[in-house]
Amino acid sequence: MADLILRAIRAKHGDSLLLFAEGARVLIDGGPPGVYRRFLRDQLLALPGNAGEPPVINLMMVSHIDADHIAGILDLTDELIEARDEERDPIVDIRRAWHNSFADTIAGVVGAKPAAMRGEAASLASALDEIRIEGASLHDSKFVLASVGQGRQLRLDLKALNIDINQRFRNRMALQDNADTPWSCGSLTLDLIGPGREQIDALRTEWAEKLRKILEKEVDAEAAALSMDTSVSNLASLVVIAEANGKTALLTGDARGRMILEWLEQTGRLAAGGHMHFDIIKLPHHGSNRNVTPEFFQRVTADHYVMCGDGKHGNPEPDTFGMLFEARPELNYTVHLTYGPDEIKNHREFQEEDLAAKLDAVLDRPGRREVLSFPAAGETFIDIAV
Repeated sequence: MADLILRAIRAKHGDSLLLFAEGARVLIDGGPPGVYRRFLRDQLLALPGNAGEPPVINLMMVSHIDADHIAGILDLTDELIEARDEERDPIVDIRRAWHNSFADTIAGVVGAKPAAMRGEAASLASALDEIRIEGASLHDSKFVLASVGQGRQLRLDLKALNIDINQRFRNRMALQDNADTPWSCGSLTLDLIGPGREQIDALRTEWAEKLRKILEKEVDAEAAALSMDTSVSNLASLVVIAEANGKTALLTGDARGRMILEWLEQTGRLAAGGHMHFDIIKLPHHGSNRNVTPEFFQRVTADHYVMCGDGKHGNPEPDTFGMLFEARPELNYTVHLTYGPDEIKNHREFQEEDLAAKLDAVLDRPGRREVLSFPAAGETFIDIAV
């Protein structure tokens, strides 16, 4: 077995990852609606158990509360609760979870009464009743409140299942400076490098200042959520470094490349102006060009890059490929995609944004297509093993 395996599951426009090392299994995100039933559930069913017991997931991590990361996890916890109620064996045994809800990081919780029903907590009305954000009106922010409700619902599900949430972090918040040492299991260690308390405090202020402006500029809720990645949930993504027997992976959620560089420097892993190399980097936000810069690709390098996206919202974007190829023209690395270039180009939104020809122009330079790796026809995941 390789020292470290990252399995990137075809999760449409979202993320769903499994991380394997000797003695450790980690589930990271579950993709948008439909991904659990179509892809992720089969992956969990295929995991080996022990002496008839359900397979163990040592850690389940939800990088942030956006639906394209959390919806599949909610489908999983819903099935686990149903199995418990019906006294059936669960599909997996989840030992612990890392998850910051919206209330943990941004909102102030005010006098909320316990939800009488699971569905109530996921509703927009419940979210409106249970959170207060200073200086911001919420009546039009349904695109945010949908994720708020999902994040809170996951909290309730995990508590109902007696799964530890952020147990190793002070104040039960998964923040950079809230744990004294990396988490370890078998040969694997996971070190949370972001977000830090400073960024969360800044996001609270930014949220109040910018929400109304975003909504006024972008009437459409989905467009507002994408507006220059100002979604606080993206910016508060959990970013971790995984290591097993000297092999390393940088897992970025939907964080900004600039912030990732700052966190690497703050934690002493990256010298100011210096360079750092990983075996694997899962690129942030499905290959969006708003989350990386040429400096990011120059200073933080990898043998294997992973982009999760099917073309929706224009991701992975041609400009992201272009930045990587320009920063590292030697092409001595592999770019792993959860969907092949032809599938990405055929997505309606990719075509509507007139990106197909632009992607071909970036990829048609000598040697570039040869570094691409993606699932063959009928395959539902790709493994990156180091």
